[in-house]
Amino acid sequence: MKLSKKTLTSSLAAAVACLSLATVTAFANTSSTPAPGYGTLTGTLAGKSYTTKVTENSDNALLTVKGSMQDKNGSTVVTTQEIKSPRGYTSYSGSWTSVPSNVYVIYGTHGVQGGSKYGAKAVYTYSHVNP
Repeated sequence: MKLSKKTLTSSLAAAVACLSLATVTAFANTSSTPAPGYGTLTGTLAGKSYTTKVTENSDNALLTVKGSMQDKNGSTVVTTQEIKSPRGYTSYSGSWTSVPSNVYVIYGTHGVQGGSKYGAKAVYTYSHVNP
C-alpha cells in the first residue's frame, strides 16, 4: 500500500495535535475527576474562597488545597503552603485572608491523599480576584 506525502503529513499533524491536547493542564473555577476509592474529587475556587470535596472517604484520607497567586503580568506574588483537612473529611472549605491587592488570579491545586488503600488524585482550578 502506497501512502501519499499529503496523507502522512495529515496523519502526523493529527497525532501531534492529540498529544498536545493530552498534555495541557486545564484550569476552571470548578473541576472534577473520578478518584478511585473516593468517588469524585471536586475542587472549587470562588474569589479568595476554596472548597475541596470527595463523594466518600472511608479510607480516612486528607483533603488538600494549595494556591499560587499571580498579578496581571503573570508574576507569582504568593505561593501558599498546602492546607490539609483533618482525616476522613468529605468536604473542606476556607479562604485565603491575606491576599495582596495586586493579585489578579489564584490558581488552586485540590487533592485527596494519605489514605491507606487508595492513591492520591488532584484537580486544578483558578479564580480571578481583582479583574
